[in-house]
Amino acid sequence: MPEKAAIAIVGTGWWATTAHLPAMTAHDRIGKIILVDHKPEAARAAAAKYGIPLAHCFTSAAEAKAAHPDLQGAIVATTHHAHYAAAKDCLDQGMHLLLEKPMTIYARDAKALVDQSAAANLTILMGYTFPCLPPVMQAKRYIDEGLIGDIEYVACSMSSVTYDLLLGHPERFEPASGFAVTGPTPQTYSEPTVSGGGQGVLQITHLAAMMFHLSPGMRAEVVTAFMNNLHAKVDVIDAMAVRMNTGALATVGSSGNLRPGDPGSVEVHLHGSKGRIMVDGFTGEFFMHLHDGRQEHIPRHHPAYPGDVPVSKFVEILLDGAEPLFPGAVDGLYTVELLEAAARSAAQDGQRVFVRDLYN
Repeated sequence: MPEKAAIAIVGTGWWATTAHLPAMTAHDRIGKIILVDHKPEAARAAAAKYGIPLAHCFTSAAEAKAAHPDLQGAIVATTHHAHYAAAKDCLDQGMHLLLEKPMTIYARDAKALVDQSAAANLTILMGYTFPCLPPVMQAKRYIDEGLIGDIEYVACSMSSVTYDLLLGHPERFEPASGFAVTGPTPQTYSEPTVSGGGQGVLQITHLAAMMFHLSPGMRAEVVTAFMNNLHAKVDVIDAMAVRMNTGALATVGSSGNLRPGDPGSVEVHLHGSKGRIMVDGFTGEFFMHLHDGRQEHIPRHHPAYPGDVPVSKFVEILLDGAEPLFPGAVDGLYTVELLEAAARSAAQDGQRVFVRDLYN
């Protein structure tokens, strides 16, 4: 394997220039960074900010790969509705993927990417971050060791400060120091044809992926849901009830209507046959209480957001042959299935939706 990675980043908007490019330019095992954006001016602005040669800017993955055959992988950080086409283009060029969440809007598209990557022996790493925090990693170890037994019920809750984004006012979300290069457009998260939804695809995707990550073998079978848009075009408040393939039941809920200064929560509480574990990605709180009386607790300490971790994990896949911590076949596909089924159910006033019917 080469000593340094050659990576393209597809989509040079807000998250690419805020999280991925700073991590890439600081990483000593990345030797070449290629920028791909259908808007040339966006790629040029990102190149100028991060000292990347303009000759490394392209408008398609195929064009980039033809000019740089040594490209091993691509990071897809486009708007939600463009994830499938961008990811497929990269797989068509034989590149491994770091794919931002949500994997796709529709389960059928997510499964197509999973099948294509498997057939080509390519890896898809989902760009989730919270499971990389030490308290979540500790919860994962204990669950894998069987400490809480068979998972019977999961209660998931996420609350966050996203309402202004969902309303189409990203300027109210701009940090005091300004966006690194560019911020979201008014349509990025508020227009259903662009975002593919609201709080569900923007935030519950984190929550659901953490649930599936912590619950090996669990996959949604039946979903019923209600959603409230408040004054937005997309969902802001979500409430889902889920029956899993294992027989476990889950509740998954979220609100994007917090205000600045409220840290919010991304909490997964797993109840098993031998005890329970709760972990919160925002606050870092962890507790375990087993039926035999054993208890452990990590108090709230608000750990720093590990925004640079996905890039590091991707480099390990490209250069060391590491297995993906958050594979597309689980953390990507299963999450999309849950979100699409919930959206269908809410559109039918809470009628139950079978995940299998998403593929009909």
